[in-house]
Amino acid sequence: MNQTEELLVILMEECAEVQQEASKLIRFGSDTWADVLNFEKEIGDLMCMVALAQEAGLIDEESVLQAAEAKREKLKKWSNLIDERTLDRKI
Repeated sequence: MNQTEELLVILMEECAEVQQEASKLIRFGSDTWADVLNFEKEIGDLMCMVALAQEAGLIDEESVLQAAEAKREKLKKWSNLIDERTLDRKI
């Protein structure tokens, strides 16, 4: 396995771990700080891998930010996640 493949595999693993922690929060709630800390840890691990993908030239930061803003616009239309207080906030 080369370095790019290793990076992509670990990135996939971290995505799955975030998914698992989010599922646990839905199923069991966040009764303790440990529950929230586990979720935050996994998000941090994922963010690290995204940064490494950027450093490796696999993704372009500006393209990712543009995609994030496009997603925010879709969410304004199709979800209740963004209300009037956050409409103009940038990611």
